[in-house]
Amino acid sequence: MNIYDYIDEFGVYSFEEQEINEVDSAIFAFLSYANFNNIFDFPKMTINEIGRKHLGIHSKQEVNVIAVRDGNNLLKYIKDTKRYKNCIVSNYKYEGNDDVQFGVIAIEYKKNEVYISFEGTNELLSGWKENFHLTYEFPTKSHQMAINYLNRNFTFSYKKLIIGGHSKGGNLALVAAMNANYFVKNRIMKIYNFDGPGLLENELNSKNFKSILHKYIQIIPDYSVVGLLLENENTIVVKANNKTAFSHNIYYWQVDKTQFVRSKLSVSSKALKKDIDAWMNKYSEQEKIAFIDNLENICQKTQVKSLLEFKSKKTKILDFIYESKELSENSKKILMDFIIIFLKSLNNITKEEIKQFINKKIKLPKILKKEKLD
Repeated sequence: MNIYDYIDEFGVYSFEEQEINEVDSAIFAFLSYANFNNIFDFPKMTINEIGRKHLGIHSKQEVNVIAVRDGNNLLKYIKDTKRYKNCIVSNYKYEGNDDVQFGVIAIEYKKNEVYISFEGTNELLSGWKENFHLTYEFPTKSHQMAINYLNRNFTFSYKKLIIGGHSKGGNLALVAAMNANYFVKNRIMKIYNFDGPGLLENELNSKNFKSILHKYIQIIPDYSVVGLLLENENTIVVKANNKTAFSHNIYYWQVDKTQFVRSKLSVSSKALKKDIDAWMNKYSEQEKIAFIDNLENICQKTQVKSLLEFKSKKTKILDFIYESKELSENSKKILMDFIIIFLKSLNNITKEEIKQFINKKIKLPKILKKEKLD
């Protein structure tokens, strides 16, 4: 069964009757993707109240990236269940601009027990750019915001905490928990990173990470891509119905009662991990910074701030591609290497098939087509 089947079966039990488990944790982690703009009339609202208000504002299927749409759908699905409807949501914070994309909610699922859910990457390009920053920068702006959020809101609280998130949100949960002050860290029961990136090697070996390692769990699907980025420990591999990079979505993860079905990392994901590590090690920090600067310049020239603009304004795609000819030679190589890895993650296709796809299906400028793919 999947998470919706789980909700159908276990949604009839309160958290007092059936303790929180890893499937609930994944649901709460994904819930922070939902669009909460203009929803909170009060600092604290139940999931039922938020869900009903959300239906009134966002009654139609929204045009957005998959994660946000699925977060909205998940909210609507759980809003009337006994298990979730009376959970109290508070401390909502969202900031999205050219520099940062950060979202978080606190969910009190049981008296004095709170789940802190950090949002993963949504439609804003600033969030996607920050994923590249993870390959060389620590802490990022979102990292610092996540740490400050925990310390500011829960230092003087007596409530027990579970910290979690999906994708980039899982990475934020990990970093926030390991760098929280003593009073917060002492009340954290578990930390969940659902298919999110890990840490740079220095941070993995740090005292801060070691101090929370016994509470930390990374859960990834057997066809993981994002969860293979950087270094990690305490990783659990679970079975997904989808055999491509789209298994990143928890909807595809198989559930057995109150936990995900255990599995082993696929052969293709193991090979992809080697490609990702090679890509990470191939370029210096300075080259990666120059690459990000180049991309940011293109975004500024084309005035693109969101992936949704590519969908609603087709000319933006052409503008973006045209401006890509201004990339430095090294930045073009980094980009093409990344495209190859991304395409390989979509399916088990050969390098020759990837070359053909790029040359025939993607209308790249001639200057990019001439780049060597080997």
